[in-house]
Amino acid sequence: MGSESTDIKSLDLYLEKLEKGTYDVHMSDADHADFLEILKQHDEEKFFTYINLLSVELRAEILMELPLPFQVDYIEESDEVRLSEIIEALDSDDATNFYLTIAKKEKEKSQKVFELLSQKRQDTISDLITYPEDQAGALMQTELFMVPSYKSIDEGKALLARLKKEGIGTVQSAFITDERGKFIKTIPIDDLLLESSDQTFDQIIDRYPESYSVLAHESIDKVIESVSKYDLTTLAVLDNKGNLLGRITHDDALDVMQRRATGQIYNLSRVHKDEEVQESFVKSTQTRSIWLAINLINAIIASLVIGVFEHTLSAIIELAILLPIVANMAGTASVQTMTVIIRQMALGNINFTLLRPIFLKELRIAVANGVIFGVMSSIAAHVWFGNMHVSVAIGLSMFVSFVLAGLLGTTVPIALKKMNFDPAVASSVIVITAVDIIGFFSFLWFAKMIAL
Repeated sequence: MGSESTDIKSLDLYLEKLEKGTYDVHMSDADHADFLEILKQHDEEKFFTYINLLSVELRAEILMELPLPFQVDYIEESDEVRLSEIIEALDSDDATNFYLTIAKKEKEKSQKVFELLSQKRQDTISDLITYPEDQAGALMQTELFMVPSYKSIDEGKALLARLKKEGIGTVQSAFITDERGKFIKTIPIDDLLLESSDQTFDQIIDRYPESYSVLAHESIDKVIESVSKYDLTTLAVLDNKGNLLGRITHDDALDVMQRRATGQIYNLSRVHKDEEVQESFVKSTQTRSIWLAINLINAIIASLVIGVFEHTLSAIIELAILLPIVANMAGTASVQTMTVIIRQMALGNINFTLLRPIFLKELRIAVANGVIFGVMSSIAAHVWFGNMHVSVAIGLSMFVSFVLAGLLGTTVPIALKKMNFDPAVASSVIVITAVDIIGFFSFLWFAKMIAL
């Protein structure tokens, strides 16, 4: 309660300054967004009033810091002129993403917004939207500090000063090209400060290590791998002829990694990958209901398997008590394997040409756990019920279920990835359903065979 009171007091002070136009101009966009997010939760009408008191440039940057549902609300409440001003104020990558959000939510409005944009901005957006969202070009920012190698360091600094005045934003590196625009090398800005101003880039370029780049049509996986492996702050994006098209900054790559990690966690738990706590009640209910309906179908299929052994269950009542144990243990084992495999694939740590060691390792783990927990469950069942038939059946079923859970948890995500499906979306539905069916069937089948 005290923390909430403090937040409200801080918010009131912030809004008071906003009204007077005396807010801290050095406050970060993220801090502005935090205050406005709190405001929207308390008074949605005031949110739109106060955010529009900010300059267009600041408002645009703050919108990019707000959750997607807030951006959508702003799009729905704003006219075409105001939205076009936001797009003009953003960097090319953010401008394109914001325009695509408008087009997705309000197609007719997006067409009018596009017509209000400058020709240069229209051309940039038209170029960037041609790249699918899983390609490097979709993450690319066309604003960059590009210098021909024949220029002097002093001329490069003068160019950078002009670009900063034009609003290029944060610049971490100089991208050196030849006279035709073909990429040669990336040089960090802080290193240029140590160079003599009268030297040309041609004279110093060989002193710098190899630079890294990515083709615009290459997978975003290549971007993430390069940025992570080589600890890059910025990555050059090229066309097929080696011409420099743009740059990808490390924060944009980090955003993609965070979205993917969130999507994997959500999908493994059967929650829609785009759901946020700020999402509307109706939207969240709809997306969750879809997965719950799928889960209901899976549960019915598993129940039908149990129904096949109805006579066995009625004859040996202990089986009904022990059934959930088999399914739960095997399901947990499969989720452990899937989580590791899917996460390592996302990080690029699985070599698809050398899968044998992965299969063998997971098989050994599955066999070891199957033996350990098969024996433990057999002993527990025998102590509990004193029925040798049931204790042997659950031990054998536990072993079979663990081995198949390990194999499915490994092979299904890899197979889905090979078929260009998102393994995080479909793996859990396929594997957990299969493991439940295997667990129920094997336990009841062993019990029937042994009892007979």
